[in-house]
Amino acid sequence: MRTYWSASLLVGAAIVFVSATARAQDPTQAGTAKAAATVEVSVGTAVADHAITGAAESFPKGTAKLFCLSKVTDAADTEIEHVWYKGDAEQGRVKLKVGGSPWRTYSSKTLGTDASGDWRCDVVQDGKVLQSVKFKVE
Repeated sequence: MRTYWSASLLVGAAIVFVSATARAQDPTQAGTAKAAATVEVSVGTAVADHAITGAAESFPKGTAKLFCLSKVTDAADTEIEHVWYKGDAEQGRVKLKVGGSPWRTYSSKTLGTDASGDWRCDVVQDGKVLQSVKFKVE
């Protein structure tokens, strides 16, 4: 009788383990979080032929406008944002469509007379910063 109960407990434990393992591997119960996009980002004075031109880490005082270009891979039919900062103060936010992979998209920032300082443009998807590019306006 004792062997019967031991065997029953062992079989019961095995059934519970297999059932739990099957539920953990069931794709219908898996999370639906999408993978983050991969982004290459650059800043410059213009965009030509789907590429940034005049790229630099520092731009002279009097530069009227800068462009931030993102090359997005591993994502399609989604949206990213370019968030422009001077120091820690947000200066602009631009929503951009990503229609395929790879996909290039860009935004621009018109600079005022008080543009001197440290800047950055963050590439954001679903509230997460994917990439950031830092630069200076003299």
